Amino acid sequence: MTSDPGSIGWGAAGAAPSETDRRRLAATFELMSAVVLEGTGVPGMLALVAAHARELARVPLAFVALPGEDGNTLRVEVADGPGGERIRGLTVRRGRSMLGRAFTSRRAVSARIAADQTLTGLPAGPILILPLETGEATRGVLAVLGRVGAEPFGPATARQMLLFSDMAARLIDVAGARLPGAPPGVGERSAG
Repeated sequence: MTSDPGSIGWGAAGAAPSETDRRRLAATFELMSAVVLEGTGVPGMLALVAAHARELARVPLAFVALPGEDGNTLRVEVADGPGGERIRGLTVRRGRSMLGRAFTSRRAVSARIAADQTLTGLPAGPILILPLETGEATRGVLAVLGRVGAEPFGPATARQMLLFSDMAARLIDVAGARLPGAPPGVGERSAG
């Protein structure tokens, strides 16, 4: 018996995949291909994750923050979109930021307005921050930021982004495990 890949349900049992599911799966396969077939390292993977997250969420800005060397901070390693250069390299304390809350709790954090004093340089649009969770550890956070005045992220978008961030975390982990000198927290096997 053969199966048509287009008939496999990716949402509710027996339901055809939605356009949003197809876009997420295509982005995930692109990340897999980059790691497995092309040997993309951590910096390249972080850039791909941010670019795909921005596209999937249909927002102007997405960024990835990883733990700093001291373990008490998170540093924005990659930012994709207009204004990304303003926050690239920004370091925030874990205990005093929305990024730290998502990282420590291992749960998504959503806000109508990105009004976190530690996130200077961000426009005041809605923000969704997702842990890059492998199941064993949290490697960092992925954040998507909507336009000023846009509606907060709905449950459907949050679900798609959470599924994407979970797979992205595992693929970043694979890239980090293969490369010496990976950023702190990537490729390590201890809990974060």
